[in-house]
Formats: sequence, C-alpha cells, structure tokens
Amino acid sequence: MKKVIFFIIVCILTQTFSSCTKLDEQPFDVLASSNYYQDKKSLIAAILRPYEHAQWCGWDGDRWLISELTSDQFVWTQKGKHGYDGGDWMRLHYHQWTPDDSHIYGGWAGPYEGIAQCNILLQDINKLDYTKFGLTDQDKKRNIAEIRVLRAWFYLFLLDYFRKVPIITQPGELKPASTAQELSDFIEKELKESIPDLPKNASVGRWDQGGAAALLVRLYLNAETWTGQPKYNECAQVAQDIINGKYGSYQIDPDYRGPFRSGINGYRSPENIFEFPHAKNIYEFGWMYNSMMHYQARYSLDNNYGAWNGIHLQPSLDLNGNIYQFSSHLGTPYEKFSDDDYRKQPFHTTGKGVQYEGFFLIGPQYYFDYSKGYGFDSTKPVLGTEEYNGKPLIYVDQVGRFSEKPNGRWNEGSHVATGEENSGVRLIKFPWLPMSENLFMYNSAPEIRLAEIYFALAECKYRAGDKLGAAALLDAVCKRNFPDSSWPNHSYVLHPDMLTDDEFVDALGREFIGERHRRTDLIRWHRFGLSWWDKDPDGQDKSVFPIPSRALNTNPLLKPNGY
Repeated sequence: MKKVIFFIIVCILTQTFSSCTKLDEQPFDVLASSNYYQDKKSLIAAILRPYEHAQWCGWDGDRWLISELTSDQFVWTQKGKHGYDGGDWMRLHYHQWTPDDSHIYGGWAGPYEGIAQCNILLQDINKLDYTKFGLTDQDKKRNIAEIRVLRAWFYLFLLDYFRKVPIITQPGELKPASTAQELSDFIEKELKESIPDLPKNASVGRWDQGGAAALLVRLYLNAETWTGQPKYNECAQVAQDIINGKYGSYQIDPDYRGPFRSGINGYRSPENIFEFPHAKNIYEFGWMYNSMMHYQARYSLDNNYGAWNGIHLQPSLDLNGNIYQFSSHLGTPYEKFSDDDYRKQPFHTTGKGVQYEGFFLIGPQYYFDYSKGYGFDSTKPVLGTEEYNGKPLIYVDQVGRFSEKPNGRWNEGSHVATGEENSGVRLIKFPWLPMSENLFMYNSAPEIRLAEIYFALAECKYRAGDKLGAAALLDAVCKRNFPDSSWPNHSYVLHPDMLTDDEFVDALGREFIGERHRRTDLIRWHRFGLSWWDKDPDGQDKSVFPIPSRALNTNPLLKPNGY
C-alpha cells in the first residue's frame, strides 16, 4: 500500500509542479506554509517533492553526462550532420570544458536546487505540530532525518565535482565557499546524526538507515581524494556493518539482471539499498533511452519513442577491427567483458513478461516479434535512416566513416567527430522492455546497491594489503555473471595474481557501467588524467570542475577555484 501511495503522490506532484530545471521555481512560496500544510496528504506531497528532483538530478542529464562522458566508457559522437551540438560532447570527452559550459553549470545548479528545496522543507517541518496530522514526534524526527540525508546526498555531488562550495542550510543564505574538509565534516555529521531517527528497510524510494550508512561509505572511500585525509578504516567498518545487517537486511541478488529490473511487475531486488521507483510518465528512464537509442530502436524494442541516437560505448576496436591497446589500460569497455559473461551477450527478450538476457545492443537489429510477443523477427531487419538509409542497421564496436571509405575519406580516422548512425555498442543494462506488455519504463533507478558496499570494502582491504579478503568479496558479487562451468577461470580467490590495480579498475568499470560511478572511480585511482580512445593525457589536473561563471556572477562571495 505504501508503494501505491508513493506513486499516487508523485503523480500528483508531477502534474502540480513545473520542470525542476528552472532556477526560479518556488513551489512552496506560492502559499504560506501555514496554508499549504493542511493535512497528512499535503505533508507527504511536500516531503516527496525533493525526492522527485533528486531522481532527475541523479539520472537525467547533466550530472550523468559529466560523470560518464568525461570518462573512458561512454561517448556522444557526432554522426554525420547530427550530434555536434556546439561541440558540447567533444569538450567533455577531451577534458576541455570551461566555467561557461552549461553541463558544468548543471553539475552545480542541479544539486543546489535540491538543497534549496530541502532547506525550505526542513524550516517548515520544524515549525509544524505533527499531532494535527495524526502523526507523532517520532514521525517528525524521521521526516527531518530523511530530508537531512537527502540534502547530504545532494552535497556529495558538489564535494565530488567542485570540492569547495558554500554550505547553505537556511533559505536565502549567501555564503563564501567552505573548504572541502568543512563540507566533508558537514556531510558526515548530517548522516551520523540522522541514522538513529531513521527506520531500517523503509518504503522504496525513501532514505533509511541502510541508505544513510551507504552514503557514509561513499564519503569515506573518497575522503583521501576529496580532502586529502584517508578514511579507509572508517569506510571498511561501516561497509562491514552494512553487510552484517546492522542497518537493515540486504543481500546480493543471485540474478545479474535483478538490481536493474527491480520495480517491474512488483519485483524488488534485495540488493538495492536505495532506488528511485519508476513508472511510465512519472519517474522513468526516458532521458537515458533518448540519449542512447537509435531513431529506429522503437521497432526492435517495441515502444513509441523516437530517441536521439547519441551516447554509446567508446569503441573497443580500431578501424581495422583490432582491439585498442592503450598504455593507460583504460577504455575498450565492451571488450573488458569476457565472452562467457552473461552481461556481454546481445540483449534480447526470451519470453513474455520480464524475461530477457544481456546488457548490450550490438550487431544486426531486427523488428520485435509481435507474433510471439517477445524476441526478434530475424526475417525483418531494422533499416538505417542516414548513412545506411534503406540498409540493415548493424551496431559496430567501432567509430569511423565506413560508409565513405570508397571515396577515400576513411582516413579521417576514429574520433568523436567521425561517427555514423550505427557507431557504438548501446547499453541496455536498465532494460527497456516491451511496451505492448506494459513493462516499458517501469524499472527503478538503482542509486545504491549492496554490490557497491562489497566493492568498497574489497577496495579498503586491497589497499591495506589483504588481497585474499578483497578477492572473496569481489567473488561474492561477480560469480553470478558466469556459468558455473567457467566461473573457476574468473575467480579472484582461485587466481589471486589476477587481482592487480588495473584489474580492480576494470572490475569497477564492468560492475558499475552506466551507474554514474566512473569519473569518481578513475579520480580515486589516479587515472582520470590518462589517455584512452581519442583522448590524450591531460595537460593539467582536471579532477575538479571549475565553479561555473553563472554561479560566480550571482554570488560575489565566491572565488574561481583554479580555472
């Protein structure tokens, strides 16, 4: 029943409030708080409003773009006349952004908009008499705690992206930037003080003890990078406590697809510590679908979306079909998956309902088989509309102007600007299942998974020299990705020499591909400034984004942070 209420309230909010991209939004200023909070329903609606913004902040647009397109796994290539977009994607890929870039501003404005909503809400809640709504003081403490945790989650973006930012806790405040250590201490305090007032295993989409503790793990794991003060011991302790069940009951999903199909047909993965619940036309993966899928993908995947044919995996193969060998050992994301890895197989539905395999679209694309209600009709290829107009659409793990080879233009090379409509492997880890089965866009966004906690604890052990302890934790997560017959070939416990720094970075990339982790992981492992496909090593440290010009212009107390 709680889940149903959640979706109803979100639906109300979606209709009531305008887009959360507008900086001048003031949804709580229209009415005085004494007039707005009339009953329990209006209180719940107010509490859920910043959650709606949070889903957008984490899984829609700029924050995802600057976390993934600046790293070694994804790229938005120009495909003929499409996708140049003022050079936006090239600047992100080549690490040539400036304080004037809109996507960098989105990394600043998105979290601060959420923080502003949390601040207004906390100010109002503190003044309310909960007994008038049939609620208790403990309910009030819980609501205050969950909004403080949500605000801390927003601040983690800012600490990660910019390090030194103003800590705003009251509506309308104007402050200079804090130090990174001050912001880290603030986030830590907010989380630690909030945990006791939160429940364990709360309703889906609401912060609870496990979620707040997991944010502490993120904070501690990256502390050395963000503040210069390592906190791997603290990270290991909280991670172990989460695994031991101190903050709630979670377990690694035995199915490699489980965490990403959570929410479909009532399934909730036991692995997801915090997820944003989705439903068609409410919360959904619409932006990610549009960004990644080809214009014609609707015919093979059974939906009515047009898509933009933008983002895909960076190529693993050069123009001659050879696997790239970069000195950094980065990139080549698709080929970093073993051929016997369940995740690497081409995506296809295997039966009606939530039955499918694979995380990637690659090779020839075919129409959805409506006669069976699943799978593809191999007699009806999907056709291209641009370079391969009227010809079969075949996704390749390469980037180049192959259609122009007879004219001698293939020597333009493989670059962000030389893509074609079929360039690149497409990620479908977050399964876009058939619309005719009423499954399309109902999967949740897995913001924090127990797998992340296992990997964090493994990293702490690995850095401390306990390679076997790290190997056991990695195996506990990775075993589900392989058939029993071939698993011994991939076990770190059975082959501890396989677990090197490079392999750990590769394992992180495989496990969390597309989950907004990659930039943070590369920076923590001192690899963000290295080379990968169509990118030279950085000439200067780019691990911190510049404070945007628009932020500097609106706050005279701010100073540029090195750009």
